[in-house]
Amino acid sequence: EDLQEHSVPMTSPFRLETLLTDDVEVSKWASEGLPTDELSVQNGILTTRASRFPLCVDPQMQAVTWIKRREGANLEGRVKTFNDSDFLKQLELAIQYGF
Repeated sequence: EDLQEHSVPMTSPFRLETLLTDDVEVSKWASEGLPTDELSVQNGILTTRASRFPLCVDPQMQAVTWIKRREGANLEGRVKTFNDSDFLKQLELAIQYGF
């Protein structure tokens, strides 16, 4: 409302992903397996622009599939699941130290 009162130009409705990415990047992500819905694209932006590794809670394995296709061998030993014997310890470390 303040923006409209002060005649500040804006796109309505505002979508963060149009500011931080473009169709080419979203298409590349889609070819790597990321869904193109608004939430997935926003999560893709956060994942690619974050200064630390993301902690993904991903029951449908969409993010894991996408990240594995993007990062490949760089992920060796870094993807953990509930079935891993050291899962809780690794989760604790990730939360504590941000990796």
